[in-house]
Parts: sequence; structure tokens; C-alpha cells
Amino acid sequence: MSDTLSVCGLTICRGSKLRTMLPVPGTEIEIPLTIINGAFDGPTLLVTAGIHGGEYPGIAAAMELGRSLDPQEIHGSLIMLHPVNIQGFWARQEFIVPEDGKNLNRVFPGNPDGTLSEKTAGLISSSFFPLADFYVDLHSGDIHESLHPYVYYPGQPTEELAAKARSVAKVLNVEYMVRSMATGGAYNYAASTGLPSLLIERGGAGLCLHEDIEEYKSDLKNIMRKLGLLNEPVKPRRYIPRDVTDIIYLEAQETGCWLHHIHSGDFVEEGQILGRTTDLFGETLTTYYAKQSGIVLYVCPALSAPQGTVLLAYGKIHNED
Repeated sequence: MSDTLSVCGLTICRGSKLRTMLPVPGTEIEIPLTIINGAFDGPTLLVTAGIHGGEYPGIAAAMELGRSLDPQEIHGSLIMLHPVNIQGFWARQEFIVPEDGKNLNRVFPGNPDGTLSEKTAGLISSSFFPLADFYVDLHSGDIHESLHPYVYYPGQPTEELAAKARSVAKVLNVEYMVRSMATGGAYNYAASTGLPSLLIERGGAGLCLHEDIEEYKSDLKNIMRKLGLLNEPVKPRRYIPRDVTDIIYLEAQETGCWLHHIHSGDFVEEGQILGRTTDLFGETLTTYYAKQSGIVLYVCPALSAPQGTVLLAYGKIHNED
């Protein structure tokens, strides 16, 4: 570890903290950035929050940790961007970046000559992923999603990387974890470059609850303990996450009004009614039934459900390690 950490023209001395606004090259947009360069040698942990601007608890947790953590207690470096989608955050916009209408999480690795979303993704991919030894992306159910806390870890490109990410996922205070074989998204792209990563889901429905913020801060500190950024043992947690597989993402077959019969965190039996869509006069369009037994990870609590909306996601629980 060098006595200084340099990124994007910024230099942070060992044992110090920098909180500043980071310009996105080629735009007038600036992203809040916190860098804590610890007093001692250690790994570099990268954290992003607010890639979707309406997912609030992770953003607030990163803000609070950035203010409270003492560089003299840190081994290595902690880099946090919070929120990444600053324009979507101020617009209270679900999923997309308002300027280009794109889902930032779907454009990685980005393009320095592209739209704002692509330039932002390109900045993170080119300037921050290469610095990191581990990456955590903080999400929530978006403004129209209610979820039960869980974590995704990448299943590619190698078993070794998947195992490292999974071992860190197990220190989180969540009940479930999902191995993702997808290639899209910030954390999956990071994994494809050899960077172990996680995507944590906690909170949602446009809420920023104190308990979700505190749980996120606790999760991040346990990750720091696990990786060695904090020189103390991992703290006990209430849950040890179990694997959920065969995820079904149930989409609305047509535009309608969605009335759900279940909630996030519920266990459903095969054949059970999940909910139904109606027209604007309350006449049923489609009734949806569970195709398998499993745990409901998230639900759309909104009445409005355009065709293609993910109404809920559920999967099978595996109890074995």
C-alpha cells in the first residue's frame, strides 16, 4: 500500500478522509464521493449506492458511514459513491437516469463517449473497479417494489471468485442469498473482470427507514471486518443467509391494476394465488398462481402495472450449506 491513494486526479494521504463531488467527464454532473485512506495497510473496498436514485437506505448508510468512520481505525481503503445516479435521486425517479431514460445498472461497462448513463458507468468501470479488491453495490426495492432483504453474489466467471463473494455474503444479516449467472449489471460486470462483488437488497417502496439504514451500516461494517479493513472479529448476526434458486420473475401479461395476495418474505405453496390484475372497472383480467413453492423476495405494491412489470419474484429455498 502506497502512502497515497490517487484516483481521478485526486490524491488522498494515508490516515485521512476526503469527501468531495466527483465530476463525470464530459458532463456537468458531479457525484458525491467519500474516500477513507486508512492509517494501516489493507485491502480496498469499493461501495456504490444509488445506482437507482430512488433506492434510499443504502445511500443514507453510505453517507453516515462516510461521516463517522475514523481513518485511524481503517486497514486499507474504503471508497464510496453515494448516490451514483444523482439526477435520478433529485428527480425521485425510479430506475432510470432522467437525461437519457436509461437504466444505469444495465449499461456497464459504459462508454466515455456515450450518454450520461454510459459515461457514469464508464467512469466507475475504468477508474474505480481496477483499484478495488472487493465491490459492494447497495440497492433496495425501487419506488414501486417492496422486498425482503437478500443478497446476490456472482456465479461467474470462476468458482473461486463465486466462492469468495459467497463467503463475504454469509456475514450479512439477511435470510437469503441468490447466485446470479447473469452478465448484466455493475456487480456482474465487475465480477467478469475478476473483482469479487455483491449486490445487497434492503428496504424499498420509496421509504428510507431508520432500521434499514442501521442494518445496512451493520452489514457494511461486518464486510469490513471480514475483509480486514476493521481489525476486529465479525459480529454475530441474527440470520445466516440460505440459498434461493430457480427464481421466477413474474411479469404482467397485460397492462392492468395489480392486486397482490401475498407480501415479500411470505412462503408460498405451488398452486397458491399470488394476485390478479383487473381493468379500470375492477373486472379480473388475469389471476396468477405460484408455479412452485418458495419464498417471495419482492413484490410490486403499486396498483398500476404496465405490461411487462415484474409483479413479484420468488424462488426455492435450499437449506444445505
